[in-house]
Amino acid sequence: MRYKALIVPVLALCLCGCAGKMDAKRGLSEEWRLRSLEENFLNFKEGQREQEERGRDQQRKLAERMKAVEDSVQRLQEQLGAGGVVMPQKHAQAPAPVAAPAPAPAEANAQPDAPQAENAESPASPAQAERKAAQAKGGSAATGSALYAEGMRQVTAEHAEEGRKTLQEFLSADSGSVLVPNALYWIGESYYVEKDYPQAILSFKEVTRRYPKHNKAAASLLKIGMSYAMMGEKDNASLYLRALLQDFPKSEPAPVARKKLAELGR
Repeated sequence: MRYKALIVPVLALCLCGCAGKMDAKRGLSEEWRLRSLEENFLNFKEGQREQEERGRDQQRKLAERMKAVEDSVQRLQEQLGAGGVVMPQKHAQAPAPVAAPAPAPAEANAQPDAPQAENAESPASPAQAERKAAQAKGGSAATGSALYAEGMRQVTAEHAEEGRKTLQEFLSADSGSVLVPNALYWIGESYYVEKDYPQAILSFKEVTRRYPKHNKAAASLLKIGMSYAMMGEKDNASLYLRALLQDFPKSEPAPVARKKLAELGR
């Protein structure tokens, strides 16, 4: 009887222990599932951004082709227009000897003036058109640099949304500029200022993916790590901070990464 009385408490303890282990496993499973969902969401958003970027590139190329066709048509019209101006001058000079004695001088003088007025209003020559196009191209480059500078100034002044729009306008206007990685970085900063850490991570990852050797890649790795830390994801934060120290050990952000790792206890 004594042994039977002991069996019941022992069985109860075993069942409690099993239940505790099952709860712990369930908790770990839930945590893993949440992390997996978050990573899948980030990858989905990154894929979306890539598709949007490809779409913008295709639109830009199509616009460039249309502009080239329009320029060719304009040059052809200018050449035809220049040829049309020369012909009336020959016809105007031919009737001069048979003009009436009194009014002829006035009419003869009036006729050559008409083509001059047409010349003044006629389109520019192809050479002039090419010079204007070159000037316009230079002006566009200057405008692109000004857009980048203004966007960066707005972000650093904590006008995040305005700065982001200006930088995106710069990327659309001058997608081949050497300042593109810098602009992508500052777009990430604009999200970081707004504490939109998932979007900030996507923007910073765009820099590291497209420009892995650029100096802004080191700064982007730092901000990815700090964004994960702000979200409470210490493992992911440590992963990117250590990647920064491995790939850019002598970079300016490296000491900040070491300090942050120490704060995280990693």
